[in-house]
Amino acid sequence: MSRFFVLIILSFLAGCTRTEYANNTYPVSGRVQTSDGTPASDVRVTLHSSKIIAEGDPFRPSGMTGDDGIFQLTTYETHDGAPVGSYAITFRWAEPQKTLFDPIPKDRLRNRFALPTEKSLTCEVRNAESQDLGTFEVDPKKLTIERVNP
Repeated sequence: MSRFFVLIILSFLAGCTRTEYANNTYPVSGRVQTSDGTPASDVRVTLHSSKIIAEGDPFRPSGMTGDDGIFQLTTYETHDGAPVGSYAITFRWAEPQKTLFDPIPKDRLRNRFALPTEKSLTCEVRNAESQDLGTFEVDPKKLTIERVNP
């Protein structure tokens, strides 16, 4: 009986693994810093495709900045990047949630850049071995974000 149970579990796990995805992804990274050049950690950077949004938006490549302000995007698997396309970029700067039961921490940018709009910064992801989106400069007092190094 236990062998049968093990076979069922192994079959289930084998069926759940996925090696092929709907879109090829390409490594994408960038950096976020404050207006005085200090790395901004814990900034969630998310890409929103206008093409995909119109069709139901099955994915949103995103990454979190580390202590050095650098982020690497993930779509399907850790740091796999993003599919080729045009994207609006959103930013949310908040302390990480310690547990799922804790309240969602407040965005230091007051949710001003958390949703894509016609004023959002944009980028193009290309079919390349790697792509650097550049450096984004955040001013939490003036509530601005600019790309300072494309």
